[in-house]
Amino acid sequence: MDGMSKKSDKDQPKPAEAAAARERQRLIGRRLQTFFDDTIQEGVPDEFSQLLDKLDEAEKSRGEGASQAEPEDQARAAGSGDAGEAR
Repeated sequence: MDGMSKKSDKDQPKPAEAAAARERQRLIGRRLQTFFDDTIQEGVPDEFSQLLDKLDEAEKSRGEGASQAEPEDQARAAGSGDAGEAR
């Protein structure tokens, strides 16, 4: 059984291949970080900020009763989805 649990030498990457793979991963990581850093610094467009403000206002005007009703609505929606799958 020991022969089956051990990987053969040809399954192991060569040191040069492993080093090249690590360097590619580092390069990809740096590029992704640069991309997302730029995206984060862009900020939220005014249109989205206004929509978020309207949503906040609508949620406040609904009051606390809405927060209790939401799980019921979600359960109903999930239940109707399950019924469709059972057919």
